[in-house]
Amino acid sequence: MNALPPVTLGAIIFGAAAAALAMRPRLERALVENRDIFTQPRAQFLLDFALGLVAGSLAASFNSLVLGFPLFSGIKLWTGMAAVAFFLALDCAITRQRRIIDRACTRTWHSPPETIRPLARKFAVVAMGLALLVAALLSVILINGVDWLAGNAYSPTALAEAKRSVTLDVVYVTTVLIAGVGALILRYSENLRRLMAEQTRVLEAVSLGEFGQYIPVATADEFGVIAARTNSMIEGLRHRTRLMQALAQAQAVQKSLLPGQIPRRMGLDIAASAIYPEQTGGDYYDFLELAGDTLAVVVADVSGHGVDSALLMASARGFLRQGALCLSDTSRIVTTLNRHLARDVAGSGHFITLFLLVLDPAARQVEWVRAGHDPAILYDPRTDEFSELRGRGLPLAVDQESAYLAQHLGRWPEGCVLVLGTDGLWESFGPDGSMYGKERLRRVVRENADKGALEIMDAVTNDWRTFLDGAAQDDDLTLVVIRFEEE
Repeated sequence: MNALPPVTLGAIIFGAAAAALAMRPRLERALVENRDIFTQPRAQFLLDFALGLVAGSLAASFNSLVLGFPLFSGIKLWTGMAAVAFFLALDCAITRQRRIIDRACTRTWHSPPETIRPLARKFAVVAMGLALLVAALLSVILINGVDWLAGNAYSPTALAEAKRSVTLDVVYVTTVLIAGVGALILRYSENLRRLMAEQTRVLEAVSLGEFGQYIPVATADEFGVIAARTNSMIEGLRHRTRLMQALAQAQAVQKSLLPGQIPRRMGLDIAASAIYPEQTGGDYYDFLELAGDTLAVVVADVSGHGVDSALLMASARGFLRQGALCLSDTSRIVTTLNRHLARDVAGSGHFITLFLLVLDPAARQVEWVRAGHDPAILYDPRTDEFSELRGRGLPLAVDQESAYLAQHLGRWPEGCVLVLGTDGLWESFGPDGSMYGKERLRRVVRENADKGALEIMDAVTNDWRTFLDGAAQDDDLTLVVIRFEEE
């Protein structure tokens, strides 16, 4: 090779490279661009490295067969061109990856890769290739030095010249390799910077509540997996946001179904409230103004809580109000309501407990129908005694043929306090696992019996919150307090 002029050697290398590159566009379309985006960089590397090896083989063959240089001279030329091809192929693969990243950012590709190719495996393959390349180049340098010594008479001067030549070659090759590796690292880090910048931009938009953007999935490594998982999270957040908006609308609708204001009746002081652990719930209270001054107070509890319970509650409210308009008998109102609900919820497993209390201040009569609901609690401060408004009756929607009978109180409970509620109050559990219980409810009612209905209700709910002490509310809570004022 020493006798070959540099211009001639350059012409041989250029011609071999031109011959290989002439085939590149067609092969690139057939072998690279037709693949999925995740395997294109690898295919690009294999194609360009193979073309570099072909170019090296052409140059080495021309050097040995046409110009008559020794075989080892062709091997040295081929090894050098293979080293150059390795770095150029890696650079082309990184360039291909950058194009894919840019297109993914503009076209919002977010489909996850089917096969994951870890970065550790990629780096291991590149490191192995570099190790083989360094070993081949050092072997060529050493063999070339030994070959030069064999062709010259042994002398200290010749040995020193061989050492100097080998050292310079090693330093030169090492410098070129370090520069090449550094350039590739910079190019690859630029791709990572582009990906991270796009991920940061999308996540900042998500933090502001914009869920219409996705992180581009442009690689089949850990970055692609993170992007795909993040996109799944964004999709979940978008659906959750829509659900929360729908629940907020449902909550507004449900609140509109509850009484806007409590009807006033002479001799009655009434307060009512409903507290839901979720946006919507299955508890329900209502006031129905019947004939004359008669007032019906309704407290109901749908099994479960959430949207499905709220829908059933709305349906029950509609049936109940329709029945109250068309029927005058309390037992018939509840019996008809049960028949309608049983048909609607058949097979769903849902049911409703209900307490319908009818107050007639003019006639000083108290009547009620109990459909599987907890009895109302009646407290008489004069005797300091508690009693319950009981009665038989299955929960609504359990048996379509079930009939419900009205119960009557023998006297008008003047000066008494009546409490209607749902089990979300007395069956609440505190942080220590204990239950609130009806005994604690009675104690609070007794201590505040001389106050107005609203103050009594607030005292109960405040004591209930103190009992929870930050623990989560497990069930809906409805509370109605009626104080029968003294004349």
